[in-house]
Amino acid sequence: MNALVGLRDRLTPAAPSARQGLLVEAILQVLCDELGCDPNELHPRSRFETLGIDSKRALEFKEVLEEELGCALRTTLLFDFPSPESLAGHVVGVAFGEATPEDASEPQESPEERLRRKLTKYDL
Repeated sequence: MNALVGLRDRLTPAAPSARQGLLVEAILQVLCDELGCDPNELHPRSRFETLGIDSKRALEFKEVLEEELGCALRTTLLFDFPSPESLAGHVVGVAFGEATPEDASEPQESPEERLRRKLTKYDL
């Protein structure tokens, strides 16, 4: 995950409007390195689950992001924000205290609503 080393130092001087794009590029580079794929095979809206990112890899990735950006992120990060684009939008908002289009337009779902949705999904 070398593409994330020094990430905060690279993002801090960038214009707020450019940070998300820079983070998307770094995430895509990490995915290419980890999965051994060609950068042309990935898209900012590629879903992590379809790329083969499992729970262990998702947690490791979250921990590296926390370390490099110096902020706390939720454990379910890659499942709640399932693409490089949505992940970067959220992470930039958390790390730099900026509202992003994804955060602004995404309704906040209570834990009860999330549980209800999941139970409905599995007919429980």
